[in-house]
Amino acid sequence: MTITFVSYAILSLGLYFWIWGTLPILNKEHSIFYKLHTLTVADSVGSLLIVVALFLLAPQYWPLLLVTAISLSLWNTIFSYILGNISDRPS
Repeated sequence: MTITFVSYAILSLGLYFWIWGTLPILNKEHSIFYKLHTLTVADSVGSLLIVVALFLLAPQYWPLLLVTAISLSLWNTIFSYILGNISDRPS
């Protein structure tokens, strides 16, 4: 019972990070680099927290969840690097 509660709390925290990282996109006062940094960090942390919550709910799937966590970490890092380079180029 407590593992389920903890996993749902971590899952909710991950969803909160997703929303928190997405909202600055709507703010016109911040630069594109601030928006990009906030979005990629919050997306990475939120996604990894969701994977941890899924691991607590279903530990028998740990190999799949480990591959998912590694893939998310690499994909978000590479994708944010590519977006940063594209947005830094002169028009």
